[in-house]
Amino acid sequence: MTDHSADTDSAVTFVRSATLEDAPASVTQAVRVRVLDTLAAITAGYRQAGIDIVRNYAVDRFSGTSTAATLLDGSGTKLHPEGATLANATAANALDIDDGHREVKGHPAAVVVPAALAVAEAVDATVDALLDAVYVGYELGVRAGLAIHEIDGVYTGTGSWGAIGAGAAIARLRGFTREQTAHALGIAEYHAPRTPIMRGVEQPGMTKDGIGWGSYVGAVSAQLAESGFTGSGTVFDETDIDAVDSLGDVFHVTEGYLKPYPCCRWVQPGVAAALSLLETTDIDPTTIEAIRVFTFEEATHLRTRTPDTPEAAQYSYPFPIAAALTRGRFTQEEHRPEALADPAIVALSNSVDIRVEEALNERFPSECLARIEIDTERETFASGVTRPPGARERPLSDETRREKARRLVAPTLPRSAIDETERHLRSDTSVATLLEPWR
Repeated sequence: MTDHSADTDSAVTFVRSATLEDAPASVTQAVRVRVLDTLAAITAGYRQAGIDIVRNYAVDRFSGTSTAATLLDGSGTKLHPEGATLANATAANALDIDDGHREVKGHPAAVVVPAALAVAEAVDATVDALLDAVYVGYELGVRAGLAIHEIDGVYTGTGSWGAIGAGAAIARLRGFTREQTAHALGIAEYHAPRTPIMRGVEQPGMTKDGIGWGSYVGAVSAQLAESGFTGSGTVFDETDIDAVDSLGDVFHVTEGYLKPYPCCRWVQPGVAAALSLLETTDIDPTTIEAIRVFTFEEATHLRTRTPDTPEAAQYSYPFPIAAALTRGRFTQEEHRPEALADPAIVALSNSVDIRVEEALNERFPSECLARIEIDTERETFASGVTRPPGARERPLSDETRREKARRLVAPTLPRSAIDETERHLRSDTSVATLLEPWR
């Protein structure tokens, strides 16, 4: 019979001792890329309608004492690390343009990076220490998600398992003992939000994947563990799947994806297919009569045709397709009220039909695929089966991902902030220096 207590022990050992120095160079690069991508997503997220609610809450509740962590909204505001974690993590997923991982169907970096960054700044850590913390948090978070989904048999969002990753990153940065680390992981998992993701898909709200709250739970759980609060073991004690045995040998951070478009990952292959047809054919969007999307079953739940909020636009399949065909793009601008009410986009959105194609359904969640057919007044245009840009099988080029980040930070910050930050991520400087462009 499996000795499950050894699984949590293995996780604790990894959190306390694993370093990027001992991992392949590709792992270090993947961590750097995800940190930079997340910083950019946070900054753009603060420009999204509604995020000021969480920001103002954090400023109101977490100002005045131990204000050691920076909000990445360009204001230079500093809060207690827990407040900065809550606000920055909520902003990280505000556009739904943050990194993701296919097998766990969630967003590890958005929940781990803000927590690690806030504490790294507070303890005056080096960039290398920050990257090591993000690495162990990312790996533990993904494994926790795989284990939780296996045991519960229910698809829950990032907050439900990401809290463990956030807690792990903080335990590493604060140099917790083995006992404190184990309790930080256990408390974070036990107190993490439930995040019933399909409800969020079908009834979009600002709660989304529970990322802001999950990251915050991880931060508070670490603080409680350091003070002597105890947990009740971890999910790693309860499953026979290979959750932790592969730590140090399999690197989930290299298997994630980056997003080029600000919407649910399930929609991105359809958007990519639509934009590809625009570029390679002479489709006149004003002559389109019908659009058929063939994809996997989960994506058919993204049915909203006339979204009235940014979140509803992100969790719609018809609207991003229609916006992409009408405007030749799908960006943060297409979340704005004038785009949501654009008669041309709305009319085209109402012509989209989403269908399950069994061959594509069988390849989900390992692959996220779609193809589309567009009927115009004269002829029908068809894409091939499309894999979205940024997938591990179709990675963004270095310049494409940098340009994405530059676009996201502007106009809050100068575009040059991305190049400066990337240089700092390659040097053993302080996290305070890393964040200078954000102040």
